[in-house]
Amino acid sequence: MNILGKKYHDVIHFPEHPSIEINYSNTNTYTKCRSYDAKAMNQGFVWHQIVVQHNGKICGSDAKRDILDALFEAVNNEEIYPIAYRRGPKEDCFLVRQCQPALDKLFAQNLRLRLPNGHSISILVQLNVADFHQGQISPITQITKALSQLYNSMERYNGEDGILNLSQFGRNPNFADVVVNLGNSGVLERICNLIYSNDEKFRNVNGILMKTNGIKTLAPLKQFTGVEFAILDLRDNKLRSPERITRELLPLQADELMLAGNPVINTSKFPDCLNPVLKNFKRIDGIPSENYSKDYSPLNKNGDKDSEGYRVDWSNRADINNFEFSNDWHAVMIPDPEHNHTKDDIFNYFFITVSPTFSDFYPCYYKFDKGEHQFLVRQCFDQIKHLVEYCNLEIGIPRIVQQTVTEDSDLLPEVEMYSKLVYYLLMNISPFKTGQVNPLECIDKALNRRYNAVDRVLNLSNFQDTEGLQNIVINLNSINILSRLLMQASKKFASSVVELRLAHNKIVFANVPKVLVLMGNLKAIDLGNNWIHHLKDVNELSVFKLKCLRLDGNPLCSKYSFAGEYIEAVKEIFQDLENLDNIEITTKGNLSSQKNYLCDVAAYDLTQEFVTRYFKTFECVKDRAKLKDVYHANAMLTLTCNYFSANSTQKTRARIRVYGDVSRNILKMRDLPHAYGPVHYGREEIMAIIMSLPDVSFDMLTFNTDTTIHNDRLTAITINGVYLDQAKDHATDTDVVMAFSRTFLLTPVKHFLGPLNKGTSYKIINDQLNILNPTAAQTKIAFKYLANDNIADDENEISLKTKESMLIMLQELTHLKSVWCARCLEDAGWDLQKALEVFIGLCRNDEISDASFM
Repeated sequence: MNILGKKYHDVIHFPEHPSIEINYSNTNTYTKCRSYDAKAMNQGFVWHQIVVQHNGKICGSDAKRDILDALFEAVNNEEIYPIAYRRGPKEDCFLVRQCQPALDKLFAQNLRLRLPNGHSISILVQLNVADFHQGQISPITQITKALSQLYNSMERYNGEDGILNLSQFGRNPNFADVVVNLGNSGVLERICNLIYSNDEKFRNVNGILMKTNGIKTLAPLKQFTGVEFAILDLRDNKLRSPERITRELLPLQADELMLAGNPVINTSKFPDCLNPVLKNFKRIDGIPSENYSKDYSPLNKNGDKDSEGYRVDWSNRADINNFEFSNDWHAVMIPDPEHNHTKDDIFNYFFITVSPTFSDFYPCYYKFDKGEHQFLVRQCFDQIKHLVEYCNLEIGIPRIVQQTVTEDSDLLPEVEMYSKLVYYLLMNISPFKTGQVNPLECIDKALNRRYNAVDRVLNLSNFQDTEGLQNIVINLNSINILSRLLMQASKKFASSVVELRLAHNKIVFANVPKVLVLMGNLKAIDLGNNWIHHLKDVNELSVFKLKCLRLDGNPLCSKYSFAGEYIEAVKEIFQDLENLDNIEITTKGNLSSQKNYLCDVAAYDLTQEFVTRYFKTFECVKDRAKLKDVYHANAMLTLTCNYFSANSTQKTRARIRVYGDVSRNILKMRDLPHAYGPVHYGREEIMAIIMSLPDVSFDMLTFNTDTTIHNDRLTAITINGVYLDQAKDHATDTDVVMAFSRTFLLTPVKHFLGPLNKGTSYKIINDQLNILNPTAAQTKIAFKYLANDNIADDENEISLKTKESMLIMLQELTHLKSVWCARCLEDAGWDLQKALEVFIGLCRNDEISDASFM
């Protein structure tokens, strides 16, 4: 127990309740402990205070939410209501009362909260900070008041009257000074009890909406056993377990149950897990319970007389005008009896016929059934009429025509339609019902899932693969839909977005600066691997003064024969650009060291996996034996060492000589016929050489990786970087920073591996290692970033950013290499003044060689 001697008062004022006067003189304060004085817990008539000691490490708009989420997770569903939550630069605090079970759970966890990012923070519990007086704010009173107001304003929903709307209940105006979290089962149980026990009001309740409340369990709803609701809306909560949701739904009954937006929807056992409770509900998410399945769509007839629809084809195309004001689903039926075309093929062809001047077109519930591609659309009559009257209900199958393209040609590849697919429509096949796919709502939720507030990145790459878009096709090839999507994102996130990623979306035209105007801080855009053919289709984005742009993987890149020509063309438009296609550009418009350049994006995974695994294993001699299986039986290794240090110690020179003994530097050889000697053949000989080299530490942040060849027979990977040749005794020797360039040739030896038969095994057939002196730029940044960058629990621990600043300052003052600067600072406990004293001491004792300086 740690009793703090605070001797001051504090007063918390409320607009509609008497103030709470806090007096710390008689407070018992606990931190980092698992027990407390039971006598100090004077339940019912006193207030307690919880202080969250985040030390300024949790900031931003989500800080309060993250802390509260951690609190409710820690109390494990025991009832608790934070009152008068106050944010501070280093501490947040709030009041609680009548919550001993919840406090016991906090003490059981040593008064620590684990945040969503995995870090933990300490809390103080201050018992008896204020007396409770009649009329002061009470959570139960506020909940009762909120429910009373909702009883008096019950809604009509889906044609049903008497619907009690508890959606986003925690945001009710009555909870301005109290946190009411229905994700806490204790709080949810209290609310269900209050609803059910109010006989006079509850008899008029015909349904309950509990959408978007963070609910994790339905167990508290057992209060409503035997009650037959018209609607029970549980959408967009946090229900995860198929087994648990089935068990907890057993006592509940409703005509309509809504579960969309819960994580359980995406589990493999859903919806089969609901079979035992289907009899309790007539419809689930707008689908008849007897038809409820993962592949259901309103196209499923199953004897439903309303699902036949009215057929419209070329013979009766004038009848399309009868459906101008229909709000129902319409089906597009494309016969393909031999299944010659995939889903992607069909939509690529179909969207060619869709007009860019009419309504947005969102195909929903696609499936291939009985030799037909089928999907649904609604609320796009002008598009449907265009498809009937102008396109004749036909889809052209395109073919690219070979043509001669001159150097100055600015034309798209010529395309001709060499065959057609004739299709028909089934109009009014099914009425739209709540819970079915609503494209704009789906897009809004997908945007929320794709925004990273920490990095300020809106990642819309492969947008179609976003969770929640399984039953809808988003065609970003359409400028209208792309503009609508980005306008929606711009309004939602505004200037908070710094980087926008739009790769792999089939985009052909990206001149949309007007819809992005609210993203005033946008500095990076990724448009890689789209269908953009010309720079003029992106040039208007230059108004954002972008620092980073990615265009690789687009057809426009093939127009340029040389990298310099391509860079010059892009820089002419984007004059502030510093990074193009993940490669730095110098002020002269040329490439600096090419980092992670790949000739083929298909080599990304192979390169990353190989480089990381190989060099991590190579670092320690005792681990290098594992590399034997990586080399081909007939592999070849050559090593050259051209490292020179004028002021190295005798032991340092001896270590460097190990490389020279196996080096093959032809320029320095006196006897050229012996040039074949240092070429090492075969797996055994190569491993003997590798095992003889010293322990090293690689700085992988300095690695520049080029993959210049990648095909089905050979992959060539070149890595440039620095490593630390480690001294065994730092008292008499020093570490040496050395640069290297290493080229591997890999060949595939086995295919169709792994459970999906998509894996390939590679072997090294040629390994060329060149060791040399690091450049000045490499020396300056080598080992600058330290491995341990986790947030510390101790408020006195220095942040990574501060350490980096101190490292730079010491380097400027002493001209030491980064490795030695870090060592001086670590020995001095990251005190800059003491680090200078350590440095002076080392110099005085001649413990630093000239090679340790820049």
